[in-house]
Amino acid sequence: MTENNKSPFATNLLNSAPTQKKMQSAVKELEKVQKSQQSTAKKVEKQQAVEAQINKTGQPFWWMLLMFICSLVYLFPEAVFNAALTDVAGGRNSSIEDLRTVELFGRTISGIGVTLLLADLLLKGKKVANVTRALGYFALIAVLVWPTVFFGQKWLVDHFIIDASTPEERQQAYLSQLLRSALIENSITFEGIEYDPNKEHSAIEKTFLSVFGGLVYADDKLVDDLKDKKRLIMEKFVRDRAMSRFDEHYGHYDNFRQTLRNKYTEYASGSNQYNQALASVQTRSDSYWLDTQNQVKQGWEQYQKGTKAYEARVESRAQKIAPKLYDYFERRNKCAEKKSGSSKDRCFERLQKGYDKEIAKYGIPYIPPDDWLIREEISTSENVGNSIISGIMSLGLFTAMQAADAITGGDAGFKDHRMVYTNDVNHYKKVLMIKMAPDFVKESGGYSLGINSIHQFRVHELTSIKVNKKLKQKGLSLSPSWSITDRNSFDIAVAKKVRQQADAEWRSKMKAKGSDMPPNLSWQTFQQQSDIQQRIKQEMKELYVNPTLADWNNREFKQHIIEPNIKRKTTEYLNVLEAQLVEFADGGAFESTGKSALRSTIIPPISMAISLALVLLTVLKLPMKAVELVQAKRASSAPRVKPNRLIKPVISTVLLASIFVVPLSMGGNQYTMPGSSLHYFFDQMEKNDSATVSYTLKWLLVTLPIVQPIGSSIDQRLLITQGFNAISDPINRFDLAVMPAHKATQPAKSSPTNTALLPLTIKSNIANANVSVMNIKPKYQAGMMLPAGNYDIKVSASGQEPIRQWIYLQAGQTSFDINF
Repeated sequence: MTENNKSPFATNLLNSAPTQKKMQSAVKELEKVQKSQQSTAKKVEKQQAVEAQINKTGQPFWWMLLMFICSLVYLFPEAVFNAALTDVAGGRNSSIEDLRTVELFGRTISGIGVTLLLADLLLKGKKVANVTRALGYFALIAVLVWPTVFFGQKWLVDHFIIDASTPEERQQAYLSQLLRSALIENSITFEGIEYDPNKEHSAIEKTFLSVFGGLVYADDKLVDDLKDKKRLIMEKFVRDRAMSRFDEHYGHYDNFRQTLRNKYTEYASGSNQYNQALASVQTRSDSYWLDTQNQVKQGWEQYQKGTKAYEARVESRAQKIAPKLYDYFERRNKCAEKKSGSSKDRCFERLQKGYDKEIAKYGIPYIPPDDWLIREEISTSENVGNSIISGIMSLGLFTAMQAADAITGGDAGFKDHRMVYTNDVNHYKKVLMIKMAPDFVKESGGYSLGINSIHQFRVHELTSIKVNKKLKQKGLSLSPSWSITDRNSFDIAVAKKVRQQADAEWRSKMKAKGSDMPPNLSWQTFQQQSDIQQRIKQEMKELYVNPTLADWNNREFKQHIIEPNIKRKTTEYLNVLEAQLVEFADGGAFESTGKSALRSTIIPPISMAISLALVLLTVLKLPMKAVELVQAKRASSAPRVKPNRLIKPVISTVLLASIFVVPLSMGGNQYTMPGSSLHYFFDQMEKNDSATVSYTLKWLLVTLPIVQPIGSSIDQRLLITQGFNAISDPINRFDLAVMPAHKATQPAKSSPTNTALLPLTIKSNIANANVSVMNIKPKYQAGMMLPAGNYDIKVSASGQEPIRQWIYLQAGQTSFDINF
């Protein structure tokens, strides 16, 4: 057998089923083993390459690439936060809520940034050799670091800055914030500082306003110089801010009062419906009265039908009972004719039993037999005639007996009537009508027989009772003794019901609108109702003055709203500014106010500086990261070269210089140029406080306006802040659940000296000077008792210009000298 000429036997043997299947299975197993070996070899080769790369660079390429991408992505929200914080801190109408939202945004991003930083620093070598292990370590770092940074920032600020501040620092921070607001409203100007509040704020102006409060806060000398002028500054600031928004406030008021007028129109329409309901009393009374008369008519018709049915039933029974009773009386007479004895008694007894049995058949009340008899009157002539005939027939014996009976007081045999029976059906019908009358009364609901007209039925006592019951079901309240003939009481009851219904409907409508006003109020009275004033207060907010009317023109609006608010707000500011330092201490009345002002003054510049440094550092590090990625890719095939230890320190130094030195060396803007008025603040800060803080604020003023527009542009395109605002509510709740809002210490309980009245005495160098306390109603009297607080004192004298001065009345200082 050769290769080309196979034996038929061998061919058949090779093609036999068992051998062929085993060989095919062996080939498949061999292929699987080879593939598994190849896969294992590739994995080993890949792992060796990763380990080699880790030995050269410390991290695998995929991890370095991931960190580079994460850093690049992190840069965008960090830049947006920096821009958003500048917008809020340097904005004209920013609120505490806006600052709170930006704070949450910044703390969230900071937690992410620190997580990425630590992950890049700590995860090296074997920790990142495996993808699963690397991501596990990264998740662990994120779970530990992000909450620590998120909540740690808040705790550090509250514990080491806000809570640790002194009362003087808090009061000074409050003044710095007011001066910043006064600058925004153009109520004060600083020579050489060009700032136009009417123009849209640029990035430079927003940055300037963000740090201005910190500059004033740090300048103790400026604060001391302004103490004597703070009253004038506050009065002008409050007035300027109020008048700058006068058109806005009046426009809002004007729109709302139109809404309120529409509400009054709706209210007046409801009042008109209420009045129409009351005016319909007579119509309603006539309608009820007609229903009552119809009820009486229907009752009379039912009574008539009942009477006819009753008479028919009696007629039927009389027809049946008449012959039976006639036969009964006939038999009874026969029994009476019998001789006295047991036979006669049994006769009467049998007859009585039969009578009782027969009467029971008809379902009527028991009627004694004699009640069926007819009383027949006997005349005198008949009595005399019968007596004569009887005397003749008895040969005078009957007459003698009559005489003897008369002598003994008897009737002498004379009878005035006799009882007879008849077979007349009408007689039995009359008896039944009388005897069955209780059944009729029961069937008719209490009415007796014999009512012959509707008038008699109408004036029947029972009719009034039944009508009264029906009227009560309809809500008409009448006296139980009311008679249907009393129309006047009926009209009064209807009027009462109509008013009750109208009142109930009115109250229901008012309740649905959250009000309890009575109807028919005039426009002037309507406005002054408590719930309307409450609604006006909700619209006017802090501008509300009690009462606020909705028909003032702009001049009256200024007089009644703006001017009182200017006085009130000025007094509030001055109360804080002129308060004793102890009021700003922990537990003091202005602790919370001072801490809030301190937070608004120093936290934004610190946050902006840190955020700006992180943005710039990340931007400058990203190219270096990209170079490292390229080098790491190339290093996988090149021999390991020992890195130069000086390269990283040099690069770090260059980066820091690029961030903190280069911007200032390149120049500045109108707020930082040498010779500008703002340099006064920086010089004072360097002399009296901290050169580092001065340099940092100056660096912010130069660098931030360059970076801030970039962050704003990114946000406009990517809508990052808008996306965060959508999820800020759950983050805020989470923050407050873990660390409740920072609260001021509760003020200590008032001591007797705090609650007691103090004697006020004003002295002047001119005798008989006229003294007035302008912010209270009582007329000034020397030694008058007043509570502690601020008082506006006016002293005037003949020939002298009046003097007005605010004083603070407190324990230990109750006498004041005000001289011309």
